[in-house]
Amino acid sequence: MFKLIILMSIIILTGCSTKSLNQVFIDESKKYGVNHKTIKAICTHESGLNENVVNVNSSIFNIDKGSHFFDSAFAANFFMDYKLDPLLLNYDIGICQINKIHLDRLDMDNEELLDIETNINVAAKIYLWNVRACKGNIKCALSMYNTGKKHSKIGFNYANKVLKIRKRL
Repeated sequence: MFKLIILMSIIILTGCSTKSLNQVFIDESKKYGVNHKTIKAICTHESGLNENVVNVNSSIFNIDKGSHFFDSAFAANFFMDYKLDPLLLNYDIGICQINKIHLDRLDMDNEELLDIETNINVAAKIYLWNVRACKGNIKCALSMYNTGKKHSKIGFNYANKVLKIRKRL
């Protein structure tokens, strides 16, 4: 009994969910009527399913460009708030690498996107917006997820990579 109490305390204190990561993809994708394997493939390609990752996109002088992996959401948030934001750098957040441009539109803070369920939910929502903007064309929607453009060579290369991952899932 004592071991069970300790285990439950650890789960509560660490914020562990009883829901598997795969179930989160299924549940959050279902909310928007999108294929959960597509969303999982996006996130697998974007972050390798790492939750506390921040990727700095191209910037003037390429300051801190590239992926930064953190042991905690606190450390990742500190990096965004006190290093990236004061320099007005563009970056992607969390497991599905949501670009910070979506924060204002969604009335969110970058810290919220370090929560796995929230991040996957937002990825599914963005993907749905893209599918609608592309009139159901999946490659176009994936291109938009990556580049913000419907028709982009970089975006279509990205789409092909994501679709290969989805096929393996």
